Amino acid sequence: MRDPAGLPFEFAAFSGRMTWPSAKRTPHVLGALLVALTCIYALSPYLALWSISSALRSHDTMSLAQHIDWSALSTNLKAEAIDALIGPPPAADDLPDFGSSFATGAVSHAIDTHLTPELMMTMASQMVGTAAPTRSYSIKSLYERLSAHFTSPTRFDAGMVMTPGQKPTIVHMKFEQWRWKITSLDLPKAI
Repeated sequence: MRDPAGLPFEFAAFSGRMTWPSAKRTPHVLGALLVALTCIYALSPYLALWSISSALRSHDTMSLAQHIDWSALSTNLKAEAIDALIGPPPAADDLPDFGSSFATGAVSHAIDTHLTPELMMTMASQMVGTAAPTRSYSIKSLYERLSAHFTSPTRFDAGMVMTPGQKPTIVHMKFEQWRWKITSLDLPKAI
């Protein structure tokens, strides 16, 4: 048997075989799709943290650089460094003295010129320490040391206590350009 186009019966296109889901199944399909997309989005910052962690372990600076918003991170590190060196900024009506103005400019210039993926890799290695990869942590101790949560639909914070008794190092991430990027770090202050 042949169809009007002259194709054999096996190759003839049947519109009845390939139809869209019925109107009764459409809400279920859309609901399943929405649940799947929500789960993927909820897991995506954890996958980004895992990718950052593997980049740090393998010293892959290119992969690490893809997960960092350099302008936001350098602004954050400047504020942290200036606050650690000079203290809080002066009131709006006070003029800073020459020393603090000079130090602010020097710190700002140093961060602008020296903040690279390699420096971030070195800083992360020093924070974690050389003995950290050989240690084995139980799920319970990891759960006690790690805190990660959404702060808004496009922002995610992850904190980890590096040394017992100290405040955690907090990594702030933002979802931009279809990926999670590190925008700032809250480093524990030396006591």
